[in-house]
Amino acid sequence: MTTTAPTSRRATAAARQESGAGLTFLRAVHAEWIKLTSLRSSYIILTIAFLGMVGISLLSTLSVVDMASGYIAYGADPAGSEAQLGTVEEFGVMARGVASNGIVIAQFLIASLAVMQIGSEYGTRMITTTLTAVPRRITAVLAKTLVIAGTSFVVGVVGALISYAIAQPMLEPHGLNYPLIADGVIRGIVSAGVYLALIAVLGLSIGALLRNSAGGIVTTLGVLTVLPIIVAILSGVNDLFRDLGLFLPSSAGMDMVAIRTAQDHLTQVQGGLVVLGWAVVALAGALISVKRRDA
Repeated sequence: MTTTAPTSRRATAAARQESGAGLTFLRAVHAEWIKLTSLRSSYIILTIAFLGMVGISLLSTLSVVDMASGYIAYGADPAGSEAQLGTVEEFGVMARGVASNGIVIAQFLIASLAVMQIGSEYGTRMITTTLTAVPRRITAVLAKTLVIAGTSFVVGVVGALISYAIAQPMLEPHGLNYPLIADGVIRGIVSAGVYLALIAVLGLSIGALLRNSAGGIVTTLGVLTVLPIIVAILSGVNDLFRDLGLFLPSSAGMDMVAIRTAQDHLTQVQGGLVVLGWAVVALAGALISVKRRDA
């Protein structure tokens, strides 16, 4: 009896610890959700990201309508000719892609918010409180990642859907409107959300690696904007840089959400895998850093 009781107590404690692991993660996710939604800056940034998506999509729609109407009025191709039909088809492809075009502006805001989710905690030393409440550091980081990535996905999908709805009345007079089930439309809308979610993971990971909001934001925006410009300039020197530019997250992201990609670009699936690779590698580095370094 004296040997059975301690063994039983140890087994019970181990079972409680195992069952509590899932609850700890759920509590951590809930706590991170409260942190995100309790800050006014979160609402402001997410609202601007959403409005930016809709605004860019609106401008894209106006551009497609203007080009289509100008071509119909002044185009040199004979009506009903193969050349005209091909051009009209291209306008249709462009029209189907306007819903997801807004990610070009939303990605910067989402990335900045993601960096601040963890960078601000290091700056204010609140990270020690977070890691005290959730001793398993990987659990704490993954909870932050899930919350910001999930929120970004919703913003991307809803923003693209609203953009789609706004575009249809503008496209209809020119015969460029299309149903939601048209080829590539739903995939493009969902891909917009997935892309913003992956950019959020990338931003949060860089914030965790640098432990500084300002430095993390500058670095992340540099990867998304400055690095493609540098590579584009260098591509004039060597074609290798042009090929390298296709594998940058912002370039791959545009291929990921595209209705149709150019022959010398990545396919939609390849673009998605490239962005996923950036996010996974950055997150792995962040997890290792947070686990090994002192808070």
